[in-house]
Amino acid sequence: MDSNSSDPPAADCPAPRWQRRPEARREEILEAALIVFGEHGYAGTPLEEVARRAGISKGTLYLYFDSKETLFRETVRASIVTSVVAGEEMLRNHVGSWRELLEAIAQRMWDTVRRPETAKISRLVQSELTNFPELARFYFEEVILRVRRIVEVVLVRGAEAGEFRVVDPSVTGRLLPLMMVNSAQNQRFFQPYDSQPLTDEQAFHGALDLFLRGVLPPTTDLSRAKL
Repeated sequence: MDSNSSDPPAADCPAPRWQRRPEARREEILEAALIVFGEHGYAGTPLEEVARRAGISKGTLYLYFDSKETLFRETVRASIVTSVVAGEEMLRNHVGSWRELLEAIAQRMWDTVRRPETAKISRLVQSELTNFPELARFYFEEVILRVRRIVEVVLVRGAEAGEFRVVDPSVTGRLLPLMMVNSAQNQRFFQPYDSQPLTDEQAFHGALDLFLRGVLPPTTDLSRAKL
């Protein structure tokens, strides 16, 4: 090779799409699938469209995902379950205030379900997955149940530490995720039609404040104490 050549090393040139690492291509497929599932729903999503959005052939897509069901599962794992895993890690490594942890977990929920694509997936789950029982069970076990258990543990341990009042965690643990999901979906899909819209910050903190008022120890009612 001519040592005086001015050509840049091959490593400095971006690799063509078809030469990218398998992991990178898999991520591109999942990103495309998240968009297409969000736009068309599960039943209405053609794998050809996912492949087109990812810049590959349908045959190449099948090298990574053997069916639409598998692709949907992996899309949920990449976009939502990763956040659940992070929440479990926060709980596992927690030291300090349980209220602060509860607030941090609520913020993580909000940030996840408020994103445009994941908001659409969440709406798809509520409106369509009952027609696909195996996928509904998958979502329930991988997302809903795991998030519920995180909140339940925080409520129990917070009560043991005197930070929360004693509540039935099997009931109350369901409410925070529901409040976050429904508030986020309302912001995403109906805010443009609201004559008195809330900011995302107002919606989040309003829902969180309402939940905290239900689990924090009651304060003394001074007006009654004077009677």
